[in-house]
Amino acid sequence: MVTFDNEALFGSGPCRFRIGPVRLRHAVQHPPGSHGARVDAQGTEARSITQTGVLIADDPAALRTLTDAIREKLDGLTHTLVDNLGRTWPDTVMIQFEAQEAVRVGARWKTAYKVEYLRVMP
Repeated sequence: MVTFDNEALFGSGPCRFRIGPVRLRHAVQHPPGSHGARVDAQGTEARSITQTGVLIADDPAALRTLTDAIREKLDGLTHTLVDNLGRTWPDTVMIQFEAQEAVRVGARWKTAYKVEYLRVMP
């Protein structure tokens, strides 16, 4: 089950995750008169995580309640994210939430969404 800050905000519908790469922050030096370059390691960059999915509710008001609860997590604080494969991503900040317009599907309502996270300590 997907959770963020120990809350199951995304349990109403399916979702997928794209985990960004781990990258070395570095500076490349090209000393005069040398062949090649020197690389100075400066730590690891923050890791991006993208979540896409669908939220489903019985009516538009319930769907707004779901999206409002997610928007409240745009607080700039680090939390633990648990993805749909059960992987744990501590020290993660939600940096963007985008929901599309709600659409009626039979007796229920749905909206597609995208969430961008930044794991600040990869």
